[in-house]
Amino acid sequence: MVIDEVKTLDAKLCTRVRKFISLNLNKITSYLSQNLQYGLSVQCTSSQGVSDDSKVHFSPMFDIWFAEEAHAHDAPITPEHMNHARLCVALVSVCGNAMRDVLRTQVSAPHTDIYQAILAEKGKLTGRSGRPLLNPNQINVVFPDPQGMKTGTLDQFDLSLLHILIRNISAVQAPFITGWGNDPHDQPRDTSLGASVERIRSFKNHITGHSADGKVSRQDLEDYWVKIEAVIHDIEKVIGGQMCSQELERQKRQVISVYEAC
Repeated sequence: MVIDEVKTLDAKLCTRVRKFISLNLNKITSYLSQNLQYGLSVQCTSSQGVSDDSKVHFSPMFDIWFAEEAHAHDAPITPEHMNHARLCVALVSVCGNAMRDVLRTQVSAPHTDIYQAILAEKGKLTGRSGRPLLNPNQINVVFPDPQGMKTGTLDQFDLSLLHILIRNISAVQAPFITGWGNDPHDQPRDTSLGASVERIRSFKNHITGHSADGKVSRQDLEDYWVKIEAVIHDIEKVIGGQMCSQELERQKRQVISVYEAC
């Protein structure tokens, strides 16, 4: 399965072997029992045993990284689908963590703890009409107990919820030119936290909310990646740290390696 003296794996050949094995295992299990299941894993080369602890298991989502399957006539996953999935991962993981860092560092004084700030500023989460700004699901995430006397775990807050909290209870100012709720992509010189938060909201809407087919071309993937990198750097310039930019760079290297394997 290697293609040169340095033992570089032939990705397409490996994928065909794995697909052949999976196809036949599916046939066998369907013949024997509907309740019979199996899992895919690889043996750790550093381990001498064959126990479960020495194996690395594949999750179902791992299939989207096998580029050769995208070229199969019967495969539902295309390279454009994989590009969309990669952007979604970057949004949820990297941009989500960046937004959490913004919320943590920009809560209004004198509340130094984000959870205390959310409880203290609970009244600001009600609109002018008296209706709550949060939907029922978001309320259950932010205030998991019926009395609303404690908040949920910050890691459970998604991008939409983080945007609402940053906009309403933090010290982050609205983008100077466009204001809240508008895409500031036409204002490249606005590198404020508010503009960065709005850009992430816009990325989320265009990538996940306004996608009709869940596909992103390679050129659009590269364009989005440049934009996301710029936003992450803008945020880190204000609040400090490099964890998000380092994670984004790691994901970028993974994307490049997959394309090179194709």
